[in-house]
Parts: sequence; structure tokens; C-alpha cells
Amino acid sequence: MRKSIQKPYDVVIAGGGLAGLTMATRLGSAGLRILVVEQQAHAQMLSTAFDGRSTAIAYGSSRILDACGVWDKIKGESCPIEDIRVADQHSPITLDFESGKVGNNAFGYIVENTKFRAALFERIAEIKTITLACPAVIENITYSDTYVTLTLDDGSMPLAQLLIAADGKKSFCREHAGIKARHWSYNETALVVTIAHSAPHHNLALEYFFPGGPFAVLPMTNNRSSIVWTEKPDTAAALQTMAEAEFVSILKERGCGELGDITCISPRQLYPLRFMLADTLHAPRLALIGEAAHAMHPVAGQGFNLSVRDIGVLGDLIEQRFKAGGDVGTDDLLQRYAAGRYLDHFTFMTATDVLVKLFSNNVLPLRLARRFGLGMVAKIPAAKSFFSKMAMGLLT
Repeated sequence: MRKSIQKPYDVVIAGGGLAGLTMATRLGSAGLRILVVEQQAHAQMLSTAFDGRSTAIAYGSSRILDACGVWDKIKGESCPIEDIRVADQHSPITLDFESGKVGNNAFGYIVENTKFRAALFERIAEIKTITLACPAVIENITYSDTYVTLTLDDGSMPLAQLLIAADGKKSFCREHAGIKARHWSYNETALVVTIAHSAPHHNLALEYFFPGGPFAVLPMTNNRSSIVWTEKPDTAAALQTMAEAEFVSILKERGCGELGDITCISPRQLYPLRFMLADTLHAPRLALIGEAAHAMHPVAGQGFNLSVRDIGVLGDLIEQRFKAGGDVGTDDLLQRYAAGRYLDHFTFMTATDVLVKLFSNNVLPLRLARRFGLGMVAKIPAAKSFFSKMAMGLLT
């Protein structure tokens, strides 16, 4: 789907994934003229074959999505997470969180990516100041003191005061600007599949830590759950191709035993896992958000929520400048954005990396320490409250 490209714009957003489209709705809701450039076709992005994953939306993120005019469109399609249980393998020592003990709100919500994208496209269609170039490819970027100009594959050359890169881990915009990134492979692959089951999940999210990686069962609507099963690449590949009866049997052994009869209702898809953190979040007339800025292991389910907080901070700064009649792409604005996001990025990326390395092994001393630590947190109300607020996205 392609609308005619008009120019100039206030902001061009490179990338029409969840982060890029959410950023567009945030700024478009404030009245800015926005162009979104995305390589994939609109229809392809709404297919479960393109993306069979679900996204965990923390309570704090739902408030930002509400400001974008998106939350009302996806709330009915999402399943609240009311309780969380964490355990090291099948140890009897578990760490349990109950949302009712920290307020009247759920920890977060699980929504299918295809439905999330459909809601974002619906909201974008309502905002007359947003233009989609989809599919379109950025072939070149030229910066000046006052504008950034893109050259697209159809020959058009839209320009704007600011370019926001939301074009993923291998961001063309980030690399074109010469921004380096620290990155490494975890040598782990996430297998993702949606299951239907005969017994209710009671809005309980489960996460078990095994030597190959975490095994998560995330509640979805209509007696369904999303499985995010992390393993070494060879093991994950074998799980993807094994017969369904055998696969379901292993699911029950891993942590789905209380869900009754289980049926896989989506393809088993594999996603290699990497750590990536850009050295800086900005360059002249350029800001990085989402996975153009950071990519993290799904162990804590906070990847998209970190991106939403990028959108919240940058969106507020741009809206304030726009309403004051100023230039939304100046260095001082971008420096304030980077400064406002540094601590959150450092804290969550570091904590997630440590968590993966601590739990993805079967070393006896570490296993004993993990179980002792889970037991201690369970007994300390202040510690449980801290981790509950982290899960809800309310620490920043």
C-alpha cells in the first residue's frame, strides 16, 4: 500500500515495524506531518507467516499506547497477565507475583503481532498527516544543517527536519550515519509457537529456566498461549521439525502439563537471539529508536517495552518543540533524548544479559545460587515490589 509522497515532512520514520508505526501514531496524533518508509508490503506484514510472534505490553507501555490512540484498538485483542511464576527448571522453589498485591492493574498484556500491526495501520488511516511509502527502499540519505533528504527506490526525494531510524538490528540509517554498535550472539534460538489448550491458563505467565535457555508460556485470549522456547540452535531446529505429537509431549513435560489437551495452531518459527546496543542514539538530524538502537534477549519480555519508552520520551520532546513552532531535529533536542534514555537502556540491557548468562547453564554452584536467590526474593516484600514494578514498566 502506497500513498502519494508529499514533501516536506516534519519527520520521516525509516521502518514500519511495531516501533516505527507506533512512533508514527504518537507524532501524527500531535499533528506533525509524518512519512513512514517500509520495505515490506502492507499485506505481507499482516500475515502470521511473516511474524507469528506475540508481544508483551507492560502496563506502563499501555499508557503510552493510549496516548497514541492505539490502546483502545488492541485492548480487546490482548490477554492480561495477572500472575507470574518463575522457577529454575522444575525446582519446588518458585517466585510468584500477583498483580492484585501491587494495585488494580495487570502486569501487562499479550497481543499477537499481526493484530497489533492491524490496529496500528487502522490508527494511521485515521490520521491525515501520516503518509505511508510501503513498500519502498531508502537508497541514500543526505544531511544538511536544516533538513535530511532521502532518495527512495522510486526516484522520489522526500525531506524532513528529522529522520527517526526504526529499521531494525541491521539498520541502514544507523550504519549510513557511521554509528557503531556493540553486538554478539547468544548462540541461542527462540522457537515461537501458539497453542490452543482445553484447560484455562488463569491469566498466569510461566517462565522456567533450563540449561538451554528459558521456557515461557504466555497467556493469550480464547484459551490459547504463546510458547517462547529458547534452546541451542541445533536443538531448536530439531524441535521445529519433529512430529507434533512428540513436540506436544515435550511441551507438557517442560511446563504445559496443567493446560490439558494441547494443539499447535501456528507454525513453529525460529528467531536467532543477539545482543545489540548502539554506541549513541543520535547523529545530526537522526534519532535511533527500537531495534535500531537496541536488541535484547526475550528472557524478561521487555524488548518492545524498552522501545515504547524510547517513543514516549522522544515523542514528548518533539511534540513540545513542534507546538512551540521550533525545529524538531536540532542537536539539543536529540541530546536530551539520548540523555533521557541512557540509564534505562544501560540498566535493562545489562540486567538482561547477566540474567541470560546466570540462568542458561547447568553449573551446580550457580544452580544452587539461583534457587537460593529466587527463594530470598520471594520472602522479601520490598524486593518483590521492585520486580513487580519492573514487570509493569513503572520504574522509569
